Amino acid sequence: MKTYSKSIILILFAIATLCACSKEEDLGKSNIDVETPNRQGTDKWIYDNFVTPLNLEVKYRWDDSEVEIDKKLVPAEESQVIPFLEVVKKVWIEPYTDKTVVPDETFLKRLSPKQIVLVGSLNYNSDGTITLGTAEGGRKIVLYEVNGFSKTNKEQVLRMLHTMQHEFGHILHQNKLYPAEFKKITPAYTKTWNNYDLETCNKEGFITQYARSSPDEDFVEMIAAMLTMSKTEFDNMVKAIKWADGRNKIREKEQFVVAYYRDKYGIDIYALQQRIADAMASLNAPVTPPAGK
Repeated sequence: MKTYSKSIILILFAIATLCACSKEEDLGKSNIDVETPNRQGTDKWIYDNFVTPLNLEVKYRWDDSEVEIDKKLVPAEESQVIPFLEVVKKVWIEPYTDKTVVPDETFLKRLSPKQIVLVGSLNYNSDGTITLGTAEGGRKIVLYEVNGFSKTNKEQVLRMLHTMQHEFGHILHQNKLYPAEFKKITPAYTKTWNNYDLETCNKEGFITQYARSSPDEDFVEMIAAMLTMSKTEFDNMVKAIKWADGRNKIREKEQFVVAYYRDKYGIDIYALQQRIADAMASLNAPVTPPAGK
């Protein structure tokens, strides 16, 4: 009898609860903006060329939280953003999305950073060096020197491309490790790399001075050097090194990079190298007028 009475009470309580929940309360207008943003100008161009195809956000408006607060940096000028990004697209994105070079159509979308932050000025360090770009956990790349950038200034374009290839190289090896044997080729790494001139570093088998700072930096500097020059230019640079031991060590590292791209990502890095070199050459190519004009 007690059990029966308890059941009746529980049923009545459940009915009362359902009735109470069925009443609609007016909570007022939500403060969350769910409207589709009306993108125009620079924002629309970025959305169409970076966000939609690659899910890659580009931030160019100043945000203290995205940069080093102890450095004297200036915002990117909006008038420079699209010209700068057009070159990034042409010499970095398009070669990696060319199916004749990179068979995996999802490669760049999967592995590209999810955010690029643009800064107008160079980033000067207290030791006299310059930071051209940084990568954070494979998710974000900060690029400097946007203001004053010109696609006809080859030195500037090469600096930007070297930075992109360097930082993207970090993302690649953070996803798939390069062989540990690479680190044994030239073990004389040092944090005081900037105390050595390029000639000394080449003699010891480092492609650049910064390559001497750590094995990871050495590996991505090899990638960046190969992918900012044609094969002929790269070969000529290596041949110009006076010391056979240094040349041989750099060539050994080159073969590690070739095997890494082939075995880990199915990419012929020499084909990619040529595709980028062609894109670089086209930046200054004359525009062919349409037929009949």
